[in-house]
Amino acid sequence: MELAYDGTHFGGWQTQPNAPTVQAHIDQALSQICNTPIETMGCGRTDAGVHAKYFVAHFDGPSNIPVDLAHRLNKLLPPSIAIQTIAACPDQFHARFDAILREYQYFICTKKDPFLAQRTWFMGQPLDVESMNLCATKLIGKHSFAAFCKGDIPNNNPVCEVFQAHWSISPQGYIFTIQANRFLRNMVRAIVGTLVDVGQGKITHSQFEEIVHHGNRSNASHSAPADGLFLTNVVYP
Repeated sequence: MELAYDGTHFGGWQTQPNAPTVQAHIDQALSQICNTPIETMGCGRTDAGVHAKYFVAHFDGPSNIPVDLAHRLNKLLPPSIAIQTIAACPDQFHARFDAILREYQYFICTKKDPFLAQRTWFMGQPLDVESMNLCATKLIGKHSFAAFCKGDIPNNNPVCEVFQAHWSISPQGYIFTIQANRFLRNMVRAIVGTLVDVGQGKITHSQFEEIVHHGNRSNASHSAPADGLFLTNVVYP
């Protein structure tokens, strides 16, 4: 299943007992259409308020799944969730563990825009993109990202391999793009918040390197707001 969603009013992707989530809405609709309990498995676990321009999930369903399942799902789901395609896949396929690359983009808006309020981080102060990109190059490669992880480190493994990390200037402001094999919880937002402090002259290049090297979350900056973060691509072999 390929889909997209606006995460503004959701507590994230994964089902939770005390908040509406994307997964819970989809599972409920799938179970209703197929007349049997169905649980989806997503390619990741986006946080509350985070969006997805492209997201992948898989599920096991009955043999009599209707051919117009995507259409039926879209009629039941809220406007903020859009199912794009549904197709059969090999039994061994796993939406989360088979992914070899994920891409996130973070959007900063420099001019106040009511139509972008829940999809960007508004920031009137200009940023030093050259300095931020110089520090972003230190993220590329395979090493520990414990300094940018919120809470417990999954499987006690803080190592991620980052393939690309850079800032670009857009008509609205700035865009940060990062690609990696995996991401720790809150990792992208923590990186963005810290790089923005670099761009504002609050953190030097050497201090940024020390933050990455020492791996202490308390040394990095506050996380950027969830509004500006989008999962934009997931790649499989």
